[in-house]
Amino acid sequence: MRSTKIFTITILLILCMSLMPTASAHRCFVEQFSGDEIIVKAFYEGDAPMGLAEYQILNADTEELLYEGETDEDGFLSFAPVEGVTQYHVVVDQFGHKGDAIVNATGGNNKPAELPLFMRIFTGFGYLMGLAGIAMVYTSKKGNN
Repeated sequence: MRSTKIFTITILLILCMSLMPTASAHRCFVEQFSGDEIIVKAFYEGDAPMGLAEYQILNADTEELLYEGETDEDGFLSFAPVEGVTQYHVVVDQFGHKGDAIVNATGGNNKPAELPLFMRIFTGFGYLMGLAGIAMVYTSKKGNN
């Protein structure tokens, strides 16, 4: 009996450890703005800017280094488009937190838009309320039988 409990707990522990998603304490995002020159904003989750972060601008097709430097204090960087290059690979790195994106010279971003933090929080509460509702329906039907 005791060995089956230990075996079950060990299996559950192994499953929990192997199915755990990777943690990202400070996810980084890169966002493009339009204009005569390409303006990019680098920021952490919660819209905190990646101020004074190192960046590299690469040709997305050839991975050739085109520009490198440091973002301003608000996480913005700008560069003039290079003739003949339609897509840029922007890599921003600050204290090991790295964000990258493919930026089109014609505008837009290839990454799908993410929900803002407050919307994800409300969505999470909605899921929890839905699960609580399902549990209440189940227990009320179980109590009637």
